[in-house]
Amino acid sequence: MIDSGATPPTATGIDMEPFRRLFRRLRRRTRLWIGIEAAGLAMLAVAVFFWASLAIDWWLEPPVAARAAAVAAIVAVICWILVVKLFGRLRVPLADRDLAMLVERHHAEFADSLSTAIDRPDAPTDPDLLARTIRSAIERLPVIRIGRLFRSAALSLLLAGGLAAVASIAAMAAAAPATTRLWAKRVLLLHEDRWPRETSLEAIGFRDGVRVAARGADVELLARATGRIPQVVDLRIRSADSSRSERMGSRGGLTEEGQVFGHVIEGLREDVRIAIRGGDARLDGLLLRVLDPPAASGIEIGYTLPDYLGGGRRTVPASAVVQVPRGATVAVRCDSTKPLKQALISTRSASQPSAAGGEAGASETLAAFDGAGSHGPASAAASSISGAIPRLDEDRLVTVSLTDTDGLSNLRPIAFRLAAVPDQPPQLALRMLGISNAVTPKASIPIVGTIADDHALGSAAAVVRRLGRKSGPAAVAEKGSATPPLERTFPVGRLTAGSPRLDLPEADPHAVPLEAVGVGVGDLLVVTVTAADTCTLDGAPQVAVSDAWNLEVVTIDALVAMLEARELMLRRRFENVFEEMTAARGQLAAADGAAAASRTGEAAARAAGETGEIAEAFLLIRREFANNGLLTPELDTRLFAQIAAPLGEIAASDLPRLQASCRQTVAAAMNRSALLAQADAVLERMRGVLDRMLQLETFNEVVELLRSAIRAQEAIREETLKRQKERARELLERP
Repeated sequence: MIDSGATPPTATGIDMEPFRRLFRRLRRRTRLWIGIEAAGLAMLAVAVFFWASLAIDWWLEPPVAARAAAVAAIVAVICWILVVKLFGRLRVPLADRDLAMLVERHHAEFADSLSTAIDRPDAPTDPDLLARTIRSAIERLPVIRIGRLFRSAALSLLLAGGLAAVASIAAMAAAAPATTRLWAKRVLLLHEDRWPRETSLEAIGFRDGVRVAARGADVELLARATGRIPQVVDLRIRSADSSRSERMGSRGGLTEEGQVFGHVIEGLREDVRIAIRGGDARLDGLLLRVLDPPAASGIEIGYTLPDYLGGGRRTVPASAVVQVPRGATVAVRCDSTKPLKQALISTRSASQPSAAGGEAGASETLAAFDGAGSHGPASAAASSISGAIPRLDEDRLVTVSLTDTDGLSNLRPIAFRLAAVPDQPPQLALRMLGISNAVTPKASIPIVGTIADDHALGSAAAVVRRLGRKSGPAAVAEKGSATPPLERTFPVGRLTAGSPRLDLPEADPHAVPLEAVGVGVGDLLVVTVTAADTCTLDGAPQVAVSDAWNLEVVTIDALVAMLEARELMLRRRFENVFEEMTAARGQLAAADGAAAASRTGEAAARAAGETGEIAEAFLLIRREFANNGLLTPELDTRLFAQIAAPLGEIAASDLPRLQASCRQTVAAAMNRSALLAQADAVLERMRGVLDRMLQLETFNEVVELLRSAIRAQEAIREETLKRQKERARELLERP
């Protein structure tokens, strides 16, 4: 503190010594209180550092760097107090004017007289007035209380607090000298001695403070607490760019070895530092190092076909589901991205529960490698493993587990499903061509369609089985008939063994002659086709049977009558088509315009479809006559040349041309007379075919009358025989 110099006497001749004595007292008191404040702050800072560092160091046991930083911080604080709060303030000069103003702020009774006497003693003013002001200030000097100027209560409290803080350190040193010495060694001397604990913690799975984990895995950290078991164990996880705290949960109950606590870190991607806190125990400096786990660099799946498929080696790409023919020998090879310490290939039936389900013996080891030896093939460099399934008879789940030399296992076992694709029985898509449910004894049944197998066909045959005989319209197949059921097989000779497909086209069907079976009128027949493949895995080939076709053997007259009835229905249908076209032509003639032409075109389109179907139906009737051995040249000429062929031409040519002309008329307004002429020509061709159908109907009516007469005679004959039998029975029963 620098004084501003003595206060000179004024022109009034009044002695200024009282003021000088006052200011000297103020300067001494100021220096004292500055020193007291600095000392109190320093003592408090030291005490705070001591107790805070003691608590933190005991609780956290920070590393040397953190402790050194704390010591540096308290030294910096002490230096700041000395430089700023002590020496810096002592060097600030205190002028008399400043001290006078300080007094006047706390003693209002001076009314600026003190500062006036000090600040302007020689100013040109009234000497009497100045003298009165100075004397007034001197008179009031005894009322000054220096304690009010410096907040002595606060400074005293600060000093008492500092002394108490230092006393607490001394008391701690006296009461617990070992603790104080250990604090001094750890905090001030930066030694590594550890604090004694009631609780002991052990990190499970760490070697020399380091544990290796697989990248991307969920890692469970376990710590065992002994001694005084803590209620709470906290985990501190620190990575390169983040830090967080987690609560560890208990694992199991308390045992003689202590209590285990654990926490799962999900999806670990980078190295992390670990610290564990529980009770008064601390584990710091733990490192969880993340490495890439072993993975499959390549999986090779190959199989050898079973003998019935000709053998041969095949390879398939790895996928979640690998389809392999049933009965094949399967080989699996897995290459690793890292050198292996252990490896295992296991398999189990896909229909059995997993090992977690508790089924013993459900898993079978195909290959295993443990570093010292192997069960199954393994490469000399221990970077791959392979195994084989001698015969795949069912779906199997294959699992490959890899463990590298760092002790890391693949995050999820490599798993895929070997789907044993069974050999399918042959597929038959067949139908009878030109045969209804009634046939004559000399009929030939044409069978068309395809027979296919997923691999190879062995044989195929048509089978005709006789169920029994019908005696009347309401009769059923006889059971226990005197005529035993008959079955006859007709092999398909054109089948090439080993071929996967057989086509039976309409132009060259497989014919089954009923005459070779020896059937008679009234017999009930069932016709099927059987096909067998070459699969012998289960001892015998697989056989497939087509749909069954039920047939009844009828007389020639009965079959002809049925076919003629179908012709009659087709004639009625064609009459409707002709009438519709005639009505459309009449509308075209009555109304001139695009609408009438459009309606005529629509009618022609419908008539073309209907006529084509009728033509196909007549061709089927012709074919059925031929298949039953009833097609004569006259009948062939009538059904084909006179009806079916003209109807086909009308449906395929005449009616489509009429429809096209109608569209042109609508678009370009063609001559209506030309369109009418074309429609008349089509109707004329349709009328000609319809007339031939009517001629046939007249002929058929005559034939039907003759048949009715014959049936009536037969009925009379049967009724006569019946009456004769009844009469004879009555005569025999008389006494």
